[in-house]
Amino acid sequence: MNRRELMTGAVALGAAGIAPSLGHAQAKSEIATLELGFGLDPVFAPHVLAMSKGWLREAGFTQVNTKTFTSGALAGEALISGQIHLWTPGNLPPISMVANDVPVVVLGTNCIATEADNLVARKDANIRKPEDLYGVKIGLLAGSSASAMLHNIAKRYNLDEKRLQPVNLPPPEQLAGLKSGAVQAMLCWQPWGYNALAAGGELIHSGTTSHFEANKGQPAQVSATRSIFVASKDFVRANPNATRALMAALVRGQRYAADPANRAEVLALVAQETKQDRALVEAIWGQYRFDPTIGEGYVADMRSMSKFLVASGRVKTEADPMDYTYTAPVAAADASLVAIPGKAKL
Repeated sequence: MNRRELMTGAVALGAAGIAPSLGHAQAKSEIATLELGFGLDPVFAPHVLAMSKGWLREAGFTQVNTKTFTSGALAGEALISGQIHLWTPGNLPPISMVANDVPVVVLGTNCIATEADNLVARKDANIRKPEDLYGVKIGLLAGSSASAMLHNIAKRYNLDEKRLQPVNLPPPEQLAGLKSGAVQAMLCWQPWGYNALAAGGELIHSGTTSHFEANKGQPAQVSATRSIFVASKDFVRANPNATRALMAALVRGQRYAADPANRAEVLALVAQETKQDRALVEAIWGQYRFDPTIGEGYVADMRSMSKFLVASGRVKTEADPMDYTYTAPVAAADASLVAIPGKAKL
């Protein structure tokens, strides 16, 4: 866990030379200490900005603690137990949680990360066409967005999914297995795809583009991964002011991260706070699109993940994404961002 005492908003904002707030003054936050689930990849750029620039302190959070978890299951448990107030996972785990009546709501969409999912193989695996995937073991984290992408690859290229050979491994073990030959391919998010390519692998398919010989370089979307903001219903009910203030600060961070004029500054901050090499962050930064808009794209990606969960037998029915999306805090920051209002009940 990292503990950060945040700089004052006046100092941070003066140094940045930008306006102090997204909108109107907000009511006082019910809590002064904020607990954030945090990870070591670029999707946390808005969190990094909100902390480093003092926007969270300005919102009433005098102290922000970050906690990193080794698995999504542990992070989800921490959210429900109140150990963290905000979780920013990929969109698959929360859909599964809602289907199993876990009391969480999606507060917003952080970034679109479809391009950041990568299927990388050893060059000696000689994967040239989709059917070549039958002959290799593919390391991936079972039940994650990687499983959904492999399912979508099978559908797109008319493969028999039962003939594919996924091997359940966490990302570090996928990379080690690829290097040793224990698996001949791995399917994972960044920075693991970058690391696999740096280790001599070749890109077979990204979440958006094919690299099979027959349609190399052509658009072929097989990922619906996006990073989303999730909170427990208990937290949102008990802390409406804090929830609005938090989402306003994160929306501000999303906009700042998305502005090309801020690229060099944001990359430096992300590299520093996530302890990743600057060259790595630079190489993968373009694979993330920060967009707080809650509209048709959000619904389509959430439905895609839900369909995979139903097809794989993990959940029984497909839910309407807006039934578990609570858009009032984002609307309070900027009503134009909510093209489709959420219907979640607290």
